[in-house]
This record gives sequence, C-alpha cells and structure tokens, in this order.
Amino acid sequence: MKPELKSIIDHSVEYATELLEQLGELHPFGAFTDLRKQVHPLEMEIDKKNVPSNGKIIETLWNYCFGEMEAKKITAFGITFESALKMEEGKDSVDVIVIIANHSSEKDLPAYCTPFSISNNGKVELGKMFAVDKKYFN
Repeated sequence: MKPELKSIIDHSVEYATELLEQLGELHPFGAFTDLRKQVHPLEMEIDKKNVPSNGKIIETLWNYCFGEMEAKKITAFGITFESALKMEEGKDSVDVIVIIANHSSEKDLPAYCTPFSISNNGKVELGKMFAVDKKYFN
C-alpha cells in the first residue's frame, strides 16, 4: 500500500471514530494528500434548509477530489462513510466505516472496511480492517 493511502486511511478511521463517539453517527467526509504527501480533511458545507442525501454528499466529494487529482493538484484521496454489510447469510449486518480510496498511480483499489460497535457509554470499538470490491458500494 502506498504511504499516501495509509495516511489517508489512518486519518479517516481516527476522525470517523471521533464523529461516532461525539454524534453517534458518521456523516460522509473526505481526505486527500497534497503534492508534499500531507493529509488534509475535506467536508462538504451543508445548507441546513436543504440537506442532501449521503449519496449526493459522497458523489460531490468524489467528483471534487477526482477533478483535483486529474489536475495533478493532489496525489490520492479517500471518501469515508458509514454502512452496514451482511457478512454471512442468516446473520445480522455489521456496521462498518468504509473508505473508498483512489490514487494517481494505482488502479482498481478496494473499499477498506473497519467494523465498529458503539457501547452503551458511547465508546467506539473497532474491529480488524478488511478490503472488499468497491462495487458493493456503488
């Protein structure tokens, strides 16, 4: 894994954990690496009178970052959101932090998923990260 992707994933999981502990939910956000390979957070400003769907927020963040990458202003980015995955037939879904990443020199990256649970006292417990084909999140 490229160092930029590792930095984006580490930053995103940490920030997602903070949001889950503070709010009990996770709104979509992004992170990108500049040309010096430093990570920067990215969130969409939301008009409280016209709140877009999570899908629209994810699409807007993705399109912005992809355009910046094509213009060679950034080297990599990741869009993070909350989802639920059914891991086994007949079992309950598992809540996961999902990071869909893109890198200027790597193609066909997976979605990086970290299972989580929130205890009664609001503490977030993270499971082991795993990768799945990002087609499951399109």
